[in-house]
Amino acid sequence: MEQKRYQVFISSTFVDLQTERLAVLNQLLSINCIPVGMEIFPAADEEQFKYIKKLIRESDYYVLIVAGRYGSLAKDGLSYTEKEYDYAIKKKIPVLAFLHKDPGKIASELTDPKHAEKLTAFREKIENSNRLVKYWTTADNLRADVQTALSYAFTSKPRKGWVRDDSFRDSSQLKKDLNQANKIIKEKQEKTDSYQRECEELKRTIDSLQREREELKKTIDSFQQECEKLMVELEESRAHESTFTTQQAELEKARRHMSELEIKLAEREKSISELQTQLDESSEKEERLRLQLAQSGQKPGSPPPLAEPPVKNKIYTMGHWNDEPLEWLVLEVLPDRALLITKDCLLQAPYNKEQVNTTWEECSLRKEVLPQLLEQIFYEDIERDRVLLWKNRNPNNLRYNTAGGTDTDDKLFILSIDEARQYFPDNEARIAYLNGEAVWWWLRSPGYYGYFASIVLLDGYVHVNGYDESSSAGGVRPAFWLNLKS
Repeated sequence: MEQKRYQVFISSTFVDLQTERLAVLNQLLSINCIPVGMEIFPAADEEQFKYIKKLIRESDYYVLIVAGRYGSLAKDGLSYTEKEYDYAIKKKIPVLAFLHKDPGKIASELTDPKHAEKLTAFREKIENSNRLVKYWTTADNLRADVQTALSYAFTSKPRKGWVRDDSFRDSSQLKKDLNQANKIIKEKQEKTDSYQRECEELKRTIDSLQREREELKKTIDSFQQECEKLMVELEESRAHESTFTTQQAELEKARRHMSELEIKLAEREKSISELQTQLDESSEKEERLRLQLAQSGQKPGSPPPLAEPPVKNKIYTMGHWNDEPLEWLVLEVLPDRALLITKDCLLQAPYNKEQVNTTWEECSLRKEVLPQLLEQIFYEDIERDRVLLWKNRNPNNLRYNTAGGTDTDDKLFILSIDEARQYFPDNEARIAYLNGEAVWWWLRSPGYYGYFASIVLLDGYVHVNGYDESSSAGGVRPAFWLNLKS
């Protein structure tokens, strides 16, 4: 009797799992299985997915590998990897799922924070499916786990399989052809990735041009309104002019007299301008003397009155950074105080130097970085006295119940999840920059784990899962309550 071989469909994302896929593929070949996988083909679309479903139906077993990426999305919002999984279950193909044991420790370049919530939901869906699920951390233990699981499946869930036909080429030639096909597939995938990057760049350019077009349209509309107003005034002037056609001589005389008066008026205006300049200089001196007098008479320890009060959703200049006046965005204005946050990130620093379970009260960002920033930004005592010592609430993460720690008394601080959602109207308003490039920035609320902190992503989305607190790529955007009392 001929030895039976089973066709095994390998489903995974491609860019982040090339080493693991190769390890599993070689292991399947070593146990005389026929590996099949279509997710690495370029330009995944609905037409391509029809052919993928055909291969799944023809396969004996379905192996799913999940790590740090959710994968390319179809029109319905699901990734093609999840759609393959759903189809395999629908067709009652035995499913063997292998999930990365600790996704929080996967390198950032192998993850996709934009679709992190979809990936989490997909993992929960797999874990709750009552099917075989194993966890892996390296390509070697993944390869061994796949062989063990398949060996058990061959016995517990035997399938039709394939019987070798001697008229076909031997397995070594088949393996060589498969490797050559995979090489071609990889080259096409790299070209596709390049095209996708170019498309994304073109999309950003188009968005910028569309914004410019909207601004130009507003300007044109404004000019058109002014032109219409001037046309009305011109028609009124013409009507008045026609009324006085019989009085041209008197009008000309009046014009000459007006010209003489205009000359005298210009002389008077010149004199008034000189006097006004002198008056302005006197007023400035008077104002400086008034401020000095007010400051000399104020109570010890109380800050001087503000030269200009802050206005909500406007930029307010206070303090210095890199020897330049520092701009703050006014988030809230109350009778006695105002909440300010830097217009953009000042620097990048870890939330906590070490990857350990910590809270806002104990993290190095609060204990070390922000106190230094307070001294650097407000090096004048007059400005520093305006910064209120504020009691901040630090509740648990509402989604994962990760501990937020005790309340803290802070001068400079960073926003919480609730504050980031409350004070900014939308995602676009939360986007922050550093040296001209958009960066994600820290929130003080905890994330999915005790060693994760919540963040605001590059597109302004509040990401409650958070990110590894020891990452030095997180932007720091200080905030404080400004004392409005004199």
